[in-house]
This record gives sequence, structure tokens and C-alpha cells, in this order.
Amino acid sequence: MKYILIFFRILTGLVFTLSGFVKAVDPVGTQIKFEDYFYALGLEFLIPFGLILSFLLNAAELVIGIMLIFNFLPKLALWFSLVFISIFIPLTLWLAVYNPVSDCGCFGDAIILTNWETFWKNIIILVFILIPLIYRAKLNDSFKLKTSITLFTLTILLALGFEYYNYANLPLIDFRPYKIGANIKEGIITPDDAPKDVYESVFLYKEIKTGKVKEFTLENYPEGNAEWAYDSTVTKLISKGYEPPIHDFIITSIEGDDVTNEILNNKSYSLIFVSFDLEKSKLKNFTELRNIADYCLTKDVDFYGFTASVRSSIRKQAGKYPHNIKFCTGDKTMLKTILRSNPGILVLKNGVVIAKYHYRNFPDIEELKEVLK
Repeated sequence: MKYILIFFRILTGLVFTLSGFVKAVDPVGTQIKFEDYFYALGLEFLIPFGLILSFLLNAAELVIGIMLIFNFLPKLALWFSLVFISIFIPLTLWLAVYNPVSDCGCFGDAIILTNWETFWKNIIILVFILIPLIYRAKLNDSFKLKTSITLFTLTILLALGFEYYNYANLPLIDFRPYKIGANIKEGIITPDDAPKDVYESVFLYKEIKTGKVKEFTLENYPEGNAEWAYDSTVTKLISKGYEPPIHDFIITSIEGDDVTNEILNNKSYSLIFVSFDLEKSKLKNFTELRNIADYCLTKDVDFYGFTASVRSSIRKQAGKYPHNIKFCTGDKTMLKTILRSNPGILVLKNGVVIAKYHYRNFPDIEELKEVLK
């Protein structure tokens, strides 16, 4: 029994650590997922708290996992994990049944599970938690209480510090389809033999005598039956087909022209100033940006600006920015996926991501020369 408990403890710890780590490396991604949940649940008033909740959730999972793996305060960690799983089992069951959000985000962008896969994963983890809790009298802390409390405190501080580093800079590890080296042109392609979405039409008929509504399929609907009256048709998604990793990269000029292919097929380098919201842009010092823009002018490098701001806001804000930035519009979520920074800089060449920069780490001219050589 001793070794079974150790196995369950460590395995549960590994799952929590992995889940916490891949989300802590990208806290803004977890914030976006929280926003999806809030919209689906009609809790839009909680959206301003999304980032705080992201930090707390990611750090908690990471700390619980480390506590279980290294066996300090294991009973406390198991109770914490039970609280977590007790919340997420009904939540993921709701997601699986109604599918308001296609991806729960439990492993960030690193591992994508369907909602049903996530639900059953949580059921299995619940078993792994309950067995050690039932036999918790046999669990012994590997450290003295004072040492365990110190480790607990340090782990919390390190987890929060790790998250803040990834928030204040670009994520240490990029699991998204726009990571450095990614070919956007290849990422948007759907293979000819890829599975397609499969739908089924369900016909709703009302029974004349009782008023009861019943579902019928194309094979058995009561056509010509005087006892039934047609009510409505519902189309259901039976199975999801292939979706390319990049499916929303559409860039439009201020004039309304689609410039996506023009940008992706540019054989030379393109610099892109990415700001999903110009009015909320955190860039205060424009000197580095102007130096970059001037260098682009001398080297005849295209300099674009991607934003989700409305055109009136773009025209209002454009005067603050170098005149050679050609502003375009794109989907807000897509821009947040490209760069976890508002603003940031993306370097493209023939559709391939060459470099990415947070606004706190814009390249100087010497670094830019190395990138564009």
C-alpha cells in the first residue's frame, strides 16, 4: 500500500505541476480563457478580474503539484487538490454537454483536449486523490513542519514570480502557432483529405393531441402523418472536422482591402507593430519605436501596424506613431495570440516568424541589424 500511495501522490502531483506550469508560462492566455468562460456563463462583470484569477489559479496548481511531488505538507496538498477537482468536475461536465467553450484550457496551449477528454481526465484524477486521502494516516511528510512551511512559502513566491516574469516579458516557452520559426502560410492550410465537420439535421414535430414536441431524423420523420405538425429544424454538429492551427489570420487595410497575402508572401522582411488596442497601449517611450521605424525607412523594410482598434481610433492615435507604419486591422483574439504584449513587435519573412519582442524589450538598432541581415 505504501508504494501505491506514493505512486498516486506523485502522479497527481505531476498532473497539477504540468497543468500549472504550462499556464503559468502564459498567464495572459489563461486570462483569455477566463474571459471565454465569463461570457459563456453571463458573468461579464468578472472580466476585469481575469488576470488576477489567472495568476491565482496557475500558482495554486503549480504549488499543489510541487507539494505532492516533493512530499511536503502532502495532506494539505491533497485537500487542496480535492477542492480543485470538485469544482472542475461539474464545470467540465457542463462544458462537455453544452460545449459553450471548445477548449477548457486546462493545459494551456500546450495540450489541447476535447471537453469530454477533460471531464474523464478529471474523474481519473479524482480517484488518484481520494485513495491517498482515505489512507492519509499512512502519509508522512518528508520534512519537519517548520521546513515544510518554509518550502510552502518559497514555492508560492517562486510560482508567482515565475508568472510575473512571463507576464512582464514574452512567455518563456511559446506553445502557440505563432511561435518563432512558425510558417503562417503553412499553418493556415487545410489538407484536401482532412476530415470535414459532420452535421445532422433533427426535425422537431409537435403531436397534435398532446402538444408534445419530439425529435425525428431524416429517416423517420412523420411526413404526411396527420397526427404530427412540423415545428422546426435543428442542425447539430456530430463530429468536428480538421481545423488548421491558424484559422483567423486575416489582415485588412484601413481602406478595407484584404492585405493578408501581400504580407505573407513578402520575400523580404516585414516588421509589424502589434497592438490589439491602441488606446490601451502601454508604450510610453516612443524613442525606440521611432529609431526602429527610421531604420526600416533606410533599409526599405515594410513596417505595418496590426490592431483591433476601430478605424476612427486608429486615425486618432496614428499621429503619435512614426508615419511609415501602415496600420491594418485584425481580430483581437488573433492579435493577442500572436503577441502577449500590448504593444509588441513581430518580424516576418515570407510568412515565417523570425522574431518577437515585448514592448519592454524592443530591439536596439544593432540587434535589429543582426535579425534583418
